[in-house]
Formats: sequence, structure tokens, C-alpha cells
Amino acid sequence: MKRMRKLNFIHQPFFALVFVLILVGCQDVLEENPKGTLTPEFFATGQGLEGGVTAAYSYLRYYYGTEGGHNLTVYGTDEFTNGNQTSNPPLNVYSGITSDNGDLLTPWNRAYPAINTCNGVIELGAGATDLLEEAKTNIIAEAKYLRAHWYFLLVKTFGGVTLDLGSGPLRFNQTPSSEFKRASLAETYDAIITDLEEASVELPNSPRDPGRAWKATALHLLAKVYLTRAWSEAAQSADYDSALAKVNKLIPSPSSPVGNYNAALLSDFADVFAEGNEYNSEVLLTANRIGNVDFNVIDTNTGQNDANLQQNRSNFYFRMFYTDFPGMIRDVENGRPWIRFKPTDYLLNLAFSDKTVDSRFDKSFQTVWYANDETEFDPDNPTDDPYPRWSQAEADQGYVDPSLVGQRKFDLGDTAVWFVPDHITLTQDEIAQKGYTVLLPSYTSGQKGHFPSMSKYNAVERPVPGTEDDPNVASYRSYIIYRFAETYLVGAEAALMKGNTALAADYINTLRRRAAWPGMENDNEIVAGDVTIDFILDERTRELAGEQTRWFDLVRTGKLEERVKLHNPDGSPNVQSYHRLRPIPQDQIDRTVGDYGQNPGYN
Repeated sequence: MKRMRKLNFIHQPFFALVFVLILVGCQDVLEENPKGTLTPEFFATGQGLEGGVTAAYSYLRYYYGTEGGHNLTVYGTDEFTNGNQTSNPPLNVYSGITSDNGDLLTPWNRAYPAINTCNGVIELGAGATDLLEEAKTNIIAEAKYLRAHWYFLLVKTFGGVTLDLGSGPLRFNQTPSSEFKRASLAETYDAIITDLEEASVELPNSPRDPGRAWKATALHLLAKVYLTRAWSEAAQSADYDSALAKVNKLIPSPSSPVGNYNAALLSDFADVFAEGNEYNSEVLLTANRIGNVDFNVIDTNTGQNDANLQQNRSNFYFRMFYTDFPGMIRDVENGRPWIRFKPTDYLLNLAFSDKTVDSRFDKSFQTVWYANDETEFDPDNPTDDPYPRWSQAEADQGYVDPSLVGQRKFDLGDTAVWFVPDHITLTQDEIAQKGYTVLLPSYTSGQKGHFPSMSKYNAVERPVPGTEDDPNVASYRSYIIYRFAETYLVGAEAALMKGNTALAADYINTLRRRAAWPGMENDNEIVAGDVTIDFILDERTRELAGEQTRWFDLVRTGKLEERVKLHNPDGSPNVQSYHRLRPIPQDQIDRTVGDYGQNPGYN
């Protein structure tokens, strides 16, 4: 439904203003002298090409690692429900999702300025005379990759979207317009695949700089695009074969952890997410923050990453309220608890059902907190002590030696909180003897504030002087967008859909051997008969939980409603098939002449 609104130049549709907004993006990230306008002549220079591509990369910061990006991809799934400080409940409960939902603008309003910038680089870059041909080819190929990347996000989120911004499909637009049409699903996928096929040939064999796309990045995304289209209404008969072909170009042998184009699995899953290791051989693309001045602006007064909407706050979202427990205060190591996303019982106990063999749960979640309150015990004021003390009654029960009555149950640096994994059984007497807080799996499922916290995004580095001890600082880490490990899972899914479960098991076992505790590699392997689409979704959870992929995984495989109903009680009553697409933002509908078209199910 279109809402009446007076249209004028200032209130033109968002992607009619991409030309203006590109200027802001470029000025935010570039050291060069900013241009008053991005003219065709500007794109016909080396400075213009580099500036345009850098600006297009910079828009990734609005989506990856941000609250809006996570709201659209992480929660409302079988993996994560809302914590007790959620910011957008409709996306989790599947009720009240309207076209005015602000998080919809996270991809919509960021994709189109990036896309139009890429249009300019691709269309006009060949005229640059101050660059060597190889350098020019690489830059233009990066623009093709980025344009495809953004369109892929849009098509997965909204369905078929606009390819013509006012000057023709995939053409650089300088003229404000309000006449836009949605391309079909098939047309949108065709545009994405054309860009990625060309980029996979033209990109260099290794990244020009950390965080930039190269051949491995394009091949990985191309395999994902073919796989995603194969499940869709726009499917072509060869899509699964094409996905496998691209995977094979990157992974020469499904049982090998080493790929082509400098891509390789790390030997330890935990090292992939180690702070400061964001550009390891497994990482295929990142949204850069600090570490590369071309992609980041720091406010020297606050030590924060540029604008709030571009901050990487992933270090906040997945944390429980640990300061509720004795001996714990907020600190940098444990992070600021925003309590946005709570793991579901499925994620904690079903997906990770074999924690004694597979190490990925322990390497993805924090289950133990160590006392960090430095308040010293004052015998003269025992009631002011933040630590619990042993009582005579507990000594009488035999929980502690009588000589310890009145003493702290635990002290600075000792265990303060422990979430007991589901494979360990403790009696109430055993729990009482420990003295610190012990929480069983049954406790976690009954509330929203306390749970094992995902640790992949931990961030303790504070590069700005004066912020070293401030737990409220957003992460300066670059956000990992694509990993080589996912390429194996794409290969496994395509092989399964082709009926080759043995090949699918080979891809999966490469990851499972890496994931096993030392000496348990054989025990963690599967056989061909184990491979189903549900098993692959479980394996994607074990490998990729919290990495902004899950909602798309469930939508792609047609499992959204089934999995939410099974594993997310908050969304279970309301989720329906039309929720596989998000509504087109209301601003776009209001500011388009004619009928832009809303997705079914949304008014």
C-alpha cells in the first residue's frame, strides 16, 4: 500500500539520491582530495577508480557487525532468539513486521549507493589513462564483485529488485528519478552471476590489500549464488553442477584442507576467530574497520569507530548479564552485555550434542566466568563484601570444612559462574560444595538474561589511548564475512542435491576432522548415509553460528517455518511461508511513481 506523500526533489526515492550519498561515502573513507561531484570524468582517473571502489567497500560496515545486520540474519531463527534487551522484537516473533521496520534500511539504503558507485567504476573505468591495464582490470573486477555482493544480499532479502537506477540497467546514474521497476528474480540472478563470472576470471590470485576481494572470494560467492538460485523459483537445471564446479576450482580435493588461490583451513577452529587474526588464510572477505585507514575513520575524542551505524558492535550482542552474579563486575575481558541474542536450546544442546568429541562448542561459547571484583574482604564490614561466604549450616551439611565458616566461597580470579554442559551430571550436593554459581541446562531455557555467551567476536584491544579499561567501546576488529570453511559446506549441499552423498560426506568430514578434539578425529567423521539437508543445516550451525548466515540458510532450503516452529518458541506461533522475504521498505514504495510492488503478506 502506498501512503500519500508529497514528492519533490529532496524527497526522491533513496536510490534516486545515490549520486548524492556516494559523495558522503567517498568523503568518509578517502584520504584524497574529495571532489564536489562524482562526474564521469572523475571515474576516468586512477584516483576516481580507487576512490569509488573504496567507497563501495566502506558500505559493508553498515551491514556486517551492526545491530541491523544481525537482527535480519541471526535471530528469529532456530539458533538465536531474543535476549531480555532485544531491539526489534517483530523480527524474532514474526508478528508486526511492517514495511516501516527500520532494520530493512540496513541493506536497502546501503546497497544502492554502493551499487551505483560500482556502476560508475565498471562503465567508465576503462577510460582511465593513468593506470596500468592490470591495475585497472583488478579495480574494475573488484567493482563487479561488490556490485554482485550487494545485489545478492538484496535478492535474498527482498526478492527481485531494481537493476535500472534511472539511466538503464546496471548503468551509472546521475539524474534524480522516481520511476523505478523491480526486475524479476531471474533477471536479478542473471546480473549477479554475470558480474561474478567475470570477476572470478579478472580478479587477482591474491588480495591487493587485506580485506579486498580476490579470485577465491568471487569463486566462493559464485558457488553460493548458484546454490541459492538452484533452490529458488528462478532455478536452472545446471545450477547444482555449476555450484560444484566453482567449489572444485577453489577446493581441488574435498578431503584436503588446502585450496587454491592461497585459501586454506586453519588447523585449529579457535584460531580463526582469534583477535588480531582476521586476515588469516581461511578468511575470504572482511568488512574492514581499524587496521586499514582507507576503510575506517576514528573519532580521536571518543575512540569510537566513525558513525554509530557503522560500528562493529558484535562484541556486545551475544553476551549475557554476567554482572548479576556474585564476584562479577563489567570489564573489558568479559565485555559489555547488551543481551540482544540468546542461544536457543537447539543451538546449545542439540546442534552441539557431542561436546566430548567436537570442540566447536567450547571454542564458540563462553561457559565460565572468573571473579573479577577486586573489592578486598573487610572483616569489620562483612555485609559489604560482594563475595558469598560459607555458613555454619553449609558446614553442618558437609559442604565445607567447619574451619572455613565465614570465609569467602571463592575469591578474585576463581570460578564465579559455570554453565554446566549437558553431558555432565551434577547432584545438588555437588553443586552446593562448589560455592560459586552453577547453572544447569534447564536453567538456561527458562529465562532471557543468562546463558552461555558466544565468544567469536570477543574484542579486548583498545587502540585509542585512554580507553584501555573501558568495556563500553565497540569492536575495532574487521568483521569476517566469508570463510573458506563455508565453501566445503556449499560443496556438500550441492553434492547432496545431486544425489552424491559420499562426496558430500567427504566435504563435511574435512571440517569435522579439524573440529575434533585431538585424538578424536575418526570419531567425529560421518558416513554418506548420515547426510541429509537437516544434517547439513546442523553442520552449518556448528561451524557458522552467529556469522550472519542463518536466516538465509533456512530460507534457501525451505526450512524457515519448520525449524522456527521446532526450536524457537517465540517465533513458532506466527512464522509463515511469506516470511521468507522481508517487506520492501515503505519509503521506497511511497517515493516511487507507479506501483513498485510489495512482497506478498505485507501491507
